[in-house]
Amino acid sequence: MEVEGVDTCMLKEYLEKNYGYNEPIFINEIQLDGLNDNTLRQYFKRMLKSGDLARFDTGIYYLPKASRLLKKSYLDPMKVIIRKYIQSTTEIYGYFAGATFANQIGLTTQMPAMLEIITSKESTKGRTVTVGSQAIRLKRPATTITSENAALLQLLDAVSQAEKYSELSALETGNLLRNYTKKQNYSKELLSSVLSGITGPTAKKLIEWGIIYEFTS
Repeated sequence: MEVEGVDTCMLKEYLEKNYGYNEPIFINEIQLDGLNDNTLRQYFKRMLKSGDLARFDTGIYYLPKASRLLKKSYLDPMKVIIRKYIQSTTEIYGYFAGATFANQIGLTTQMPAMLEIITSKESTKGRTVTVGSQAIRLKRPATTITSENAALLQLLDAVSQAEKYSELSALETGNLLRNYTKKQNYSKELLSSVLSGITGPTAKKLIEWGIIYEFTS
């Protein structure tokens, strides 16, 4: 059923403008005046049939555009992972943790087969999901993640698990984390706002490694 003022061409233009090509589109996040959920699904079905839209997974789509090299369209699963569990264009609600983040900051050269993500989108203490062919371990945060505190919570999580993943000596590990903290320019006020989620052992390492002294006034 057509809805007055909205058709598949207009919907495609909307998706092009707001998402672009080969970018994840979550159908449950689309809200347009004059277009209810049932009609939206019918429009998506038509666009799938015409080739204007491609399906990545349940509820996740993208506007396909073939690359010059591959001669076919492709939606990078990492884009889906980041959009679904870490951040949107307006907010941050998760971060990479464990061996994944340890590798990113240089504590280890090991690339984990399974990604670890702490996200406010998860309500359990831990479960494994798969996006594309990528396995992910999801965990709920001890403190609500926001755009303001996400990077600091990620660091504190790395400090708490440093010995578990680091290939460096204790001294080198502490120095690396201290230098990383200094570069991020975190404030003492921000640290105070997440104190409730910091464990005793983590607080001890913040002091012993001198990380606590790198927070700005």
